[in-house]
Amino acid sequence: MTTSGMLANVSGSQILFWNLKTREIDAVLEGHTDIICSLSLSSDGQTLASGSLDKTIGLWSLETKDLICTLAKRKDPIYSVAFSPDGKLLASGGENKYKTASGQKTTIYLWNINRKELIQTFLGHNLRVNTLAFSPDSQTLASGSNDATIRLWDVDSGRELHILEGHSSNISTVAFTPDANSLISSGGGGVKIWNVQTGELQQTFAEEFEYVKCLAVDPTGQFLAFSVHDGIEIWNLKDREKVQYLNFKWPVSMNFSFDGKLLASGDATAFAEGSGSVKVWRVQELESMPNSTAENSDRFELDAEHQKIESEGYFDPATLEDAKRRIIRSIVQRQGQAEFRHKLLNSYGNRCPITDCDVDSAIEAAHISPYEGTETNHPTNGLPLRADIHTLFDLHLLSIQPDTYDVVIAPELTGTCYQNLASRKLTLPQDQKAAPSQKALNKHHETFIKKRKSGHLPAS
Repeated sequence: MTTSGMLANVSGSQILFWNLKTREIDAVLEGHTDIICSLSLSSDGQTLASGSLDKTIGLWSLETKDLICTLAKRKDPIYSVAFSPDGKLLASGGENKYKTASGQKTTIYLWNINRKELIQTFLGHNLRVNTLAFSPDSQTLASGSNDATIRLWDVDSGRELHILEGHSSNISTVAFTPDANSLISSGGGGVKIWNVQTGELQQTFAEEFEYVKCLAVDPTGQFLAFSVHDGIEIWNLKDREKVQYLNFKWPVSMNFSFDGKLLASGDATAFAEGSGSVKVWRVQELESMPNSTAENSDRFELDAEHQKIESEGYFDPATLEDAKRRIIRSIVQRQGQAEFRHKLLNSYGNRCPITDCDVDSAIEAAHISPYEGTETNHPTNGLPLRADIHTLFDLHLLSIQPDTYDVVIAPELTGTCYQNLASRKLTLPQDQKAAPSQKALNKHHETFIKKRKSGHLPAS
């Protein structure tokens, strides 16, 4: 998210604050002890809220770059935070279920920012709350959950106004249009536009994508940006037509700046300590180009403003030679990747068995033996790996000892944020029939060893 020439992005348990003119880190905000899943900026640009798996919310002063305070209620990992436009409230969504009169429910907390105290709770979702958004008048709160529903709440009374159903799986992002008439959501089954007053579904698009990870609406309400595989599509909301495609691997979050002049997107490496990459595009007037493709994406990426922001000492998998892997992944996505990923996630409890990351949108289906046709899309030939770990695994910079299931790393990763992976053991699925193939693990590990001996290593 961007404000006054500055950009904040997550890097594991830290928040990096960048100067967009110099493209250098201005400050590193530290205080959380586990991965940060969500950020929200107050409308006056003075306070940043962060929700973390350490079960706390951090409130940060952007003037002093200091932690103002932490908010916590019960022991609940925080997956989403959102400031109200009037700056008076902060909503946060958790994961743990709590006993209520209507059964086990997941809680949304509503905090008074001035008093730093909990004033309201919303109970209705059956699973984790991934995303929250306030209406422009701060009177309505929208929440999206892993239970595949969106719920609209009256902020003052806490009354549930509508339950929006239509997504095929978990909801990743919700956002109100500036006129407050529509709510736009992403998740399983693409992107959907809802009538806020009636709760009715108005339109669905991007259905050809199994899952859309994130979206953003520009402040004028003219443009909608959302993730598609290794890129971002820009749509004109008035004409409901695609106007642009931007190349960016693994987008998991995106935001327009308050003035609408910039679009920023962060990738899945943000969930690793000392990592996280961001691209920034300058937004100018766009003509409607429904047939535009990646080849003419410079109409949106003007003046090379999209240069990737990176810091010395931060390991960036995107600098590795991965052209072949991207081609293979593209083929896989067209030929059965969706079902393959679904089976792997189910077998491993929706977690990466190396990092224990449980953020669905950051997990990819990795083949142990290289993809050679749809017959290799078998669960025993796969692991659900966090996106950056998938890259290292495919490049044989990381492997698994077949007999002990210990994680081994290449010497090139010593001294990087991935060094501590060497002491971990692969978590196996409870169903032994879904365990990774010993033959496939052996083959991968043998290649890992050969690359070390031959010196045939990917450039870094």
